[in-house]
Amino acid sequence: MIKRILSARKCERIVFSHEYYHGMLDSRIDASFDAMKFKKIRDLLIAKNLVTRKRILIPQMISYEDMELVHSKNYLKRIQNPLNVAQDLKIEAIDPWDTHVLEYFRIVTGGTLMAAEYAYEHGCTVFNLGGGFHHAHAEKAGGFCLINDVAIAIKKLQTNRKIDRIIIIDLDYHEGDGNLTIFEDHPEVFTFSIHASDWMEIDKVNNRDIFLPENCTGAQYMAILKQELPGICKSFSPDMVFYIAGSDPYEKDILGDLNLTRAEMLERNMYVYDCIKAHNIPMVVVAGGGYGKESWEVYYDFIENVLRKRK
Repeated sequence: MIKRILSARKCERIVFSHEYYHGMLDSRIDASFDAMKFKKIRDLLIAKNLVTRKRILIPQMISYEDMELVHSKNYLKRIQNPLNVAQDLKIEAIDPWDTHVLEYFRIVTGGTLMAAEYAYEHGCTVFNLGGGFHHAHAEKAGGFCLINDVAIAIKKLQTNRKIDRIIIIDLDYHEGDGNLTIFEDHPEVFTFSIHASDWMEIDKVNNRDIFLPENCTGAQYMAILKQELPGICKSFSPDMVFYIAGSDPYEKDILGDLNLTRAEMLERNMYVYDCIKAHNIPMVVVAGGGYGKESWEVYYDFIENVLRKRK
């Protein structure tokens, strides 16, 4: 444990592949989604000498065997047909021979798994420049989410690394209904969510769902987070944390209706980071939701501050 804690000082990493944007440029998933947002983050981190290309972890596409840890064979067979993908994601019809949308989700999910393996091995925090597909269920897609990257990574870690207790911290604007159903009967996975958009109600052991009050301010938001998160970490004592750092509570998000400023979003993200670091828990951070041309700045601020803190 001592070696792991010491190694965490400078091993915070990011995961990215050029396929993260190539796979989305022609997908027409939603005009509000900036397909270049994660490349912008990568490029600015390099320009500011916060990372080098050699230190960026480049993932492989997730295998069907790993996807079957969460999704059924029938569902995976269904989404191999691009026309079914278009129907499931409610997007414009695409070329029936072009599988680039599925491949996008597979490469980003491979990135979340790579981040999880690295974070666990080195006892650090790893950022995937993408991911957080928390609306994908075992048998169906939802909310622009085709496969559930966080759930697959958790199942893989539980299988290979034999780790048990995991917390999913979900601060996306929307409730992560896919993760709730996938882990409904798994008390070893604690699901914690603060959101402004309910997707379902569920009676799950080790779950804390908080629906934000109307016209919630940044100060109210932070008060709720500070009241809840430390106690959950202390009492549950996880081996690993997955943080879905959705940018859609941002005041400039074009789909959400919360009013957190850019500074308040950074305060939120750094509070989560510092809280988890204080408990010496490995963490994977995925981007979650964020819509509009400025949403990338919120995730960028978070990563930049962590990397500067660890230099």
